[in-house]
Amino acid sequence: MVYAIDGRERWLVHNYMKAGETDFDTVDRDACIRTILGVGADFKYDIISKEDWFGRRLIANRFRERSAFIAGDAAHIWVPYAGYGMNAGIADAMNLSWLLAAYLNGWAPLAIPDAYEAERWPITSQVSRFAMSHAEAEIRRRGAVPDEIEEAGPRGERARQDVGRLAYEINVQQYACAGLNFGTYYDRSPIIAYDGSEHPPYTMDSYTPSTVPGCRTPHLWCEDGRSLYDAMGPEFTLLRFDSTLDVTALETAARNKAVPLRVLDLEGKEAGYEGRLVLSRPDQHIAWRGNRLPDDPAALIDRIRGAAHPKLAR
Repeated sequence: MVYAIDGRERWLVHNYMKAGETDFDTVDRDACIRTILGVGADFKYDIISKEDWFGRRLIANRFRERSAFIAGDAAHIWVPYAGYGMNAGIADAMNLSWLLAAYLNGWAPLAIPDAYEAERWPITSQVSRFAMSHAEAEIRRRGAVPDEIEEAGPRGERARQDVGRLAYEINVQQYACAGLNFGTYYDRSPIIAYDGSEHPPYTMDSYTPSTVPGCRTPHLWCEDGRSLYDAMGPEFTLLRFDSTLDVTALETAARNKAVPLRVLDLEGKEAGYEGRLVLSRPDQHIAWRGNRLPDDPAALIDRIRGAAHPKLAR
């Protein structure tokens, strides 16, 4: 496996050890490099640095200890693979940042950061298993090149088609991982008002946009050409798909607790949205939805700001 560093003269070469190989020093590194690059003995190269490492999947058993929080590689590691670890780290930081800001800005109690581990731990555990199983499948693929791959005739053609199909399927999932980026959801959060609906399943490369609470707020384009994510406020945004619905009670309840809330009317844009009212959080995940306001808007505001004191579970 070869990656371009500067596109001219610096390259990163990965060589996987075969099953049963446990001693790095028994590997003929020069032969491996020449085989991977497809060059002969007359080709000259310089090794700037090298590193031997084992692929592991490790997740901290907790992400918080009193006033200390961990995120990114400090909280979870797995095989470096298509930037999944970076994406997870950014998601950790986004999740934790708005929770801490809510407390520091005075509209959420000290309990709200408890939601960080409750939301992010299950997701990183799931993503880590996706990444590791995918990496293992890729290693098996690279170690199983059929002997007839270069043969002329039907056998060789069939082998090349099978190898090409498998390479395509694995690499499309790896580099176009819409499911991991947009399909993840929070299904056990203390600050989300669930309605009993089942979250849609997702794979590495596919997902179904959904307004089930906990899912990512589905994207749409506004009438003025802006992205919904640009049109929403920096804090909570109530998406209203029917401007005749009176949401004053929710606005009042939010204002009474100093919870920043913006109402965004999206008349005629309800395709793909279930619920005429959808409450989106600062991290663009859905906190609540409904066809009308709840009977107790103040209780909903307390729920989303972490003041309902639910029992945490993981």
